[in-house]
Amino acid sequence: MMRLMRTLFRNIIQNLDARTNTEPNACGGLPDIMAVAGFRSVEQSDVIATLSGSISIYWAVR
Repeated sequence: MMRLMRTLFRNIIQNLDARTNTEPNACGGLPDIMAVAGFRSVEQSDVIATLSGSISIYWAVR
């Protein structure tokens, strides 16, 4: 199922929203981006599977 979601994300969402906008998140870079923005203790608290890929829920301290 995860492979199907990844394929749908790569072929639909990234083509609609531009790869440059979505690639950092697709590669797992969101915690680093949040840290650079000033957030501390960035943690992924949940992952929700959807048809177009997983949605990660993050927790952090500002």
